[in-house]
Amino acid sequence: MQNDKSLKIIHVTRQFSPGVGGLENFVKDLALKQVSDGHNVRTVSLDRIFNSKIPAPLPDVDNHRGIEIRRIPFFGTKRYPIAPTVINYLDDADIVHVHAIDFFCDYLSFTRLLHGKKLVLTTHGGFFHTTFMQFFKRLYFETITRMTLTGYRAVIACSAEDARVFRQVRKEGVVEIQNAVDIGKFAGVSARAGQTIIYFGRLAPNKGLITTLQWFANFLKGQPGWNMIIAGQPMGVEIADLNAEIERLGIAGQVTIVESPPDEELSALIGRSKLFVSASTYEGFGLAAVEAASAGLYPLLSSIPPYHAIVERLGYGTLFDFTDPKSWADGNARLMSDLKKFENSATDENIQNAVSSFAWKDVADKYERTYREVLGLTRRRIGRVHVDVHSYDSATDFITRAAQSRTPTMVTFANAHTINVAARYPEMEKALENATVLNDGVGVDLASKILYREKFPENLNGTDFVPHLLAKAGGALSVFVLGSTPEVARAAADHIGQKFPAVTVAGYHHGFFGGDEDANICEMIRESGANLVLVGMGQPRQEIWASRHYADIPGVTICVGALLDFITGRFKRAPMSWRRRKLEWLYRLIQEPRRLTGRYLIGNVMFVGRILAQRIAGYRV
Repeated sequence: MQNDKSLKIIHVTRQFSPGVGGLENFVKDLALKQVSDGHNVRTVSLDRIFNSKIPAPLPDVDNHRGIEIRRIPFFGTKRYPIAPTVINYLDDADIVHVHAIDFFCDYLSFTRLLHGKKLVLTTHGGFFHTTFMQFFKRLYFETITRMTLTGYRAVIACSAEDARVFRQVRKEGVVEIQNAVDIGKFAGVSARAGQTIIYFGRLAPNKGLITTLQWFANFLKGQPGWNMIIAGQPMGVEIADLNAEIERLGIAGQVTIVESPPDEELSALIGRSKLFVSASTYEGFGLAAVEAASAGLYPLLSSIPPYHAIVERLGYGTLFDFTDPKSWADGNARLMSDLKKFENSATDENIQNAVSSFAWKDVADKYERTYREVLGLTRRRIGRVHVDVHSYDSATDFITRAAQSRTPTMVTFANAHTINVAARYPEMEKALENATVLNDGVGVDLASKILYREKFPENLNGTDFVPHLLAKAGGALSVFVLGSTPEVARAAADHIGQKFPAVTVAGYHHGFFGGDEDANICEMIRESGANLVLVGMGQPRQEIWASRHYADIPGVTICVGALLDFITGRFKRAPMSWRRRKLEWLYRLIQEPRRLTGRYLIGNVMFVGRILAQRIAGYRV
């Protein structure tokens, strides 16, 4: 539902074009992809580029290839620039995407009742890039950041390490979407010839540039013909300090420093190089290393988790302990061996294949799916269950197409009781992960109203929806009934054949069987030719059984609960007047008080408590 709706997206980031760096490039590339997909995109950033010779303040309003740019003044330090006017620029946004853990992250969370926008956050490494004030950073993270994150419907970790770190303070609602890179930016630029090593990126304390120079001086003792280029914008490391270290080490003739080169000049520098080096002590992702790999450079990287992940995905690269000078001799020998193997096997084609998993398309699509889920356009997280957003017509079309194409598909229904069962039984929660889950009843509608400010399009309770499906799809369906007692299963199959003559009844089997019979029953269903299986064995057994076996059944497996008992008259449904008032649950409670008191009275209180807790915690994914 509403998958084709164009979105108004606002990215809030402290630095943007004409600034350069990993964060700036990430936001720019994501925004450009979203513009190309037809979305209305704006960035809000500060009016000055830190540590730059670019004149300030920058223009208040600007545009970059279809991205509307608004810039705002700030006060305070560049570590925590304070810019409260940001809330004046959110106006009609569908989603506000905040980048990095800083003032904007805190302020927009704490003022969310004022601006009323749906917020998502991308972590970009948090703020642990340097050892500066580590104790106070950790304290802030455990307290203020923990509270801040409750204002975000999704926290998007851009690396596995970020996901691990942020799940320490946000157990739910952290989505890992690995960063993407513009792999076409420098594609194939390096001729992979000569003897030049390059570092490019921010000249920042966490990048280990002094250590890089010290390592290079040691490397030259065994490989005297090599040169090094350091290119980037000063961000806490001064070029004068690098030059002083170069002079001290006696390598001035073999190191070139290029300050803030534009992309054209950087491309030429990469073209002269064979190897990319980064001795970084902390990375949120490691974007420059992937850009370097896409250019054809061989990566020599510090042994930190994000770089481990990059080398694993590429299938090549040398991880190096820059913190231990005693290991450098052995490390250098390993580097030259690895480099020789790379040179003997590398081609432009296999290099581009290696970096293709970092391309933007799949990553941008993941961001869009997350936005739509956060907004409740495609599915809604109710407790520990994702409930899909469908109408009668869209659900009928989806199931009919899957049945006709014999695509293995699991469908079930979620009411308040389902949400409670999934919270108590991890196996039930896991069973629903790959299912299409349809909304059933007033409870999940109430939850949707509390969490997403709107109800589901229609109430798709299985007792009404499945007969609707059988009537609408007609001759497209061949049905197998599985569940209840032998007598009820047979009577349900007969009822369907009589009530829906266009539907083929392929067979039936009762639900009282052991696990050792599962394979035989699945084979029976396949041999019957059925493309729709109605499984009525009660929760959570029916969902757990279906999740284990639906992939082996060519068609749709629907968990229908007590439907078989209702259509055969074993259980009596509430009169239509009760159903119209959404009181069918009360009618059933009156009919079976001993069995349903715990489910409806105690269970409903627990359900509401869970939904309110989710509202306070903030997560929607």
